[in-house]
Amino acid sequence: MIVTTFEDSKRYASISPKLEKAFVWLNSHNLMELPQGRTDIEGDEIYINRSSFTSKPREEARWEIHHHYLDIQMVLAGQEQMDVTPASLTTNVDEYNATTDYQQVDSKPGDSFQTILMVPGQMTIVFPEDAHRPAIHGDGRTAATIEKAVVKIRID
Repeated sequence: MIVTTFEDSKRYASISPKLEKAFVWLNSHNLMELPQGRTDIEGDEIYINRSSFTSKPREEARWEIHHHYLDIQMVLAGQEQMDVTPASLTTNVDEYNATTDYQQVDSKPGDSFQTILMVPGQMTIVFPEDAHRPAIHGDGRTAATIEKAVVKIRID
């Protein structure tokens, strides 16, 4: 997991040419002007999902993992908490869906996790080894509408 800002994202571009391409694209587009849904940057290798949703209480949010893609998660308006824990500490809730590269997992009660307060101007990069639980109320109590963009980068 990496938490950074748009301005500092170039520091991480050397991790992968695809990550560098995504950062160049992100820093040259107004993400609030993107339509809801998927926008291709480089086909299935790099694309962005733009969404609007209502945050939820932590106990209603679901842990998820991806096997082949990393996420660059960015809140565009509002604020959201996202929990992150090592995927190796979770257990499968459902079967892996290869079409969506999504698997719901769960942590054990009492397991540790880090909580990130996601706000506009920052990004959180989660890798396949990072289970994450997004969409949690920003203040921990109050439902709010969140505008969000998630870049998906195939890394295998």
